[in-house]
Amino acid sequence: MEVGLIWYLYKLNDVTCYVLTVPGLLKVLETFTPCVIFAFISNISLYQEQLALGWCVAVYAICFLLAAIVLMLNLGDCEYRLPILFPIFQLGLTLFFVRLYDSALVLWPLYQFDEKVGGQPQRSSDVTCSIMGDPNYYVCPWDQRLAVTVLTAINLLLYVADLVFWSCRVSVGTEDPPRGS
Repeated sequence: MEVGLIWYLYKLNDVTCYVLTVPGLLKVLETFTPCVIFAFISNISLYQEQLALGWCVAVYAICFLLAAIVLMLNLGDCEYRLPILFPIFQLGLTLFFVRLYDSALVLWPLYQFDEKVGGQPQRSSDVTCSIMGDPNYYVCPWDQRLAVTVLTAINLLLYVADLVFWSCRVSVGTEDPPRGS
């Protein structure tokens, strides 16, 4: 009897969670991917020599922090306390993220793999990658560079999917049309 009463009071079958929606899942993935990127760029020698690579690290950090804030706004049901409509805010912010990740997707591989700007185009040209018998070996720097490149592309695709979602949401409208019209 008590379980039935609690079930009725909380209406657990009507509870919706933001992270179970398409934009929520995208936002979780958009914040998780930079965490993996940060693990790969923990070796600061990968980016300290070139200012453009420092920009890429800043892009990862800025987008991660802002996406985490948006996620917290949603989980705390505070998204409607913004001075503008939340879908428009999300659309603008996601467009900003896409632009930033566009630059990172161009600059990171360019400065990591192009010999003209000091990169190493082949794994075999990185002498630290040939030390496979070392017990301290985890991932060689060239593999880290490649992993960051792939993860940058994946996160850009996630942001593009998010941008498409919010574009459709804003262009169609965020409210249901009046009934009987």
